[in-house]
Amino acid sequence: MYRTQETIQLNKRLRKTRNILLICALAFVGRRRRFWIMPETSFTTKDFLVYLGLAAVMILLSMYSNKQPFSLLVSALVICVGFWGFEIFLNNINELVIETSIHKLFIVSILVWCFHSSREAEIIRKELHFS
Repeated sequence: MYRTQETIQLNKRLRKTRNILLICALAFVGRRRRFWIMPETSFTTKDFLVYLGLAAVMILLSMYSNKQPFSLLVSALVICVGFWGFEIFLNNINELVIETSIHKLFIVSILVWCFHSSREAEIIRKELHFS
């Protein structure tokens, strides 16, 4: 009985982690598509393809999130924050506030929000001796 309940909880937490990573991928593409369509923005096709690549990375991370959810979530967070820092280094601050900061803060906040769930999934996996 205990093992069944813990397996249900494990699947629930793994599904939540996978869905959060997919939401991040969708946020990368959806929000950037909106900036790409806007007429008075400096967002180009090259920038859109970069964000499409980041979305593909998030989708790949979500596909492997059943094995090690916490480490993949931390990896996604490092990728997002690293890319944000890279954009700060390359772009003008005025463009950064409108086009990237709010969007990146949303993505980072939902990744941080999922930390507890993914950590619990790894603990349950260890208790049940799943590898």
